[in-house]
Amino acid sequence: MKTLTTLFISLIFFLPIKEKKLNMGMYYYLIPETETECTNDFPSGLSYFFEQVGGYDEYATVSQLENELDIDLSLFQKTFTDDESMFKEMEEYGQIKNAEKEFKKHKEETRIKTDSLLELLIEFKKKLDKSKDFAGKIKFNNNQTIPENIRILCPPEIEYYRNGEFIKDLNKLILTLECYKKDGVEYLRLGYA
Repeated sequence: MKTLTTLFISLIFFLPIKEKKLNMGMYYYLIPETETECTNDFPSGLSYFFEQVGGYDEYATVSQLENELDIDLSLFQKTFTDDESMFKEMEEYGQIKNAEKEFKKHKEETRIKTDSLLELLIEFKKKLDKSKDFAGKIKFNNNQTIPENIRILCPPEIEYYRNGEFIKDLNKLILTLECYKKDGVEYLRLGYA
């Protein structure tokens, strides 16, 4: 067994990787309410960007840019889980009274107008374009000019925000939502698993 584990770990570290993913665990994906030929992919870098709120709160990159650019991106925190069994477990443990009712409520509360999400992303991109060096305004945990007690709360610095990949991913998501709109998808949900 030890040999098999060592082999597996060796393969993970030495096999060539085509695309370096920023998000190794949970990720966002799009769930259109109606059939479409458009992709449901959510760029992994953007997934990492939006999910940081859970770990870094106001020091998350998304929170810092919301403050810097005066924009509310909290719509991306309205995530949907289609795991109805989770609601049943919560009912079993007395956390909720009616799993079926709560799941229906969750489904309704996480329903997002495609137009609303598209308009928000376009506004965000415009504000980023107007901002000179938005990446330079983000506080990362390697910034020695920030007091230590704040620095430890900040995310690690990654080149994603400086090398153009962040903007490329925003453009990809905008194109996907434009495709949804053209295809008649009025509502969608942001899956997170």
